Amino acid sequence: MVVLCRLADLEATGAKELIVDDAGLKQAIFVVRHAGGVNAYFNACPHARLRLNSAPDRFFDMGRSFLVCVNHGAHFDVTNGLCFRGPCKGARLRPFHIRIESDNVIAADPDYTL
Repeated sequence: MVVLCRLADLEATGAKELIVDDAGLKQAIFVVRHAGGVNAYFNACPHARLRLNSAPDRFFDMGRSFLVCVNHGAHFDVTNGLCFRGPCKGARLRPFHIRIESDNVIAADPDYTL
């Protein structure tokens, strides 16, 4: 079982960026909390595969209504990763599967480590 973060870690910005290891391949992911739900995505915009954020743990717009790619301004639905505005409209962020146990966010796939 790999604990990615605690739910309390998401309070300050609504998100937490992490680097996971999949058999030696390092990949950036982020966990977000919004409207009572918790989701996680690989940190790669479907438009250019660049990271969405330019500052640690900063993925939301100012009102914390949607996720924003700072590189090209793409806007994503927090709950399903669907891009609804920007150069990748109609594409989705790739989900990273998680589960919640107690106050912890756990990687659902045991092959990933921190």
